[in-house]
Amino acid sequence: MAGLRHRVRIAALQILYEVDSSEHPIDAVVARRLADEHFTPEGEEFLHTLVLGAWEHRQYLDQVIEEAAPNWPVDQMPSVDKAILRIALFELLLDEAEHTPVKAVINEAVELAKHFGSDNSSRFVNGVLGFVVNKYGEQPEA
Repeated sequence: MAGLRHRVRIAALQILYEVDSSEHPIDAVVARRLADEHFTPEGEEFLHTLVLGAWEHRQYLDQVIEEAAPNWPVDQMPSVDKAILRIALFELLLDEAEHTPVKAVINEAVELAKHFGSDNSSRFVNGVLGFVVNKYGEQPEA
């Protein structure tokens, strides 16, 4: 199941990156991605939860990011880092269905940042998530 969740998070990152950096409608991007991937029904449901949840709550999540990294305005942040943080913060603060352990969320986000981000992305993502966990714990503030 961990392999499936990792693949779903990669797909979620790619979808959010595309939607954030283009005018493409999120539903069309998700549908195209699901046609390319072969996820189980549970994987598809997890993908919808992550993508739609992170996208729907992006204003709140971006405020959390800006509070955690005040020297890095979200609109100037690399889109990959922003997408990774939105996914992870959604899982940590807002996702009431999955209850993914904090350590697993952070480890996944750091791994995505190492693989898809710049040389400094993993440290940045880890720092932001560490700040948020220390400040908010696992309880949502929205």
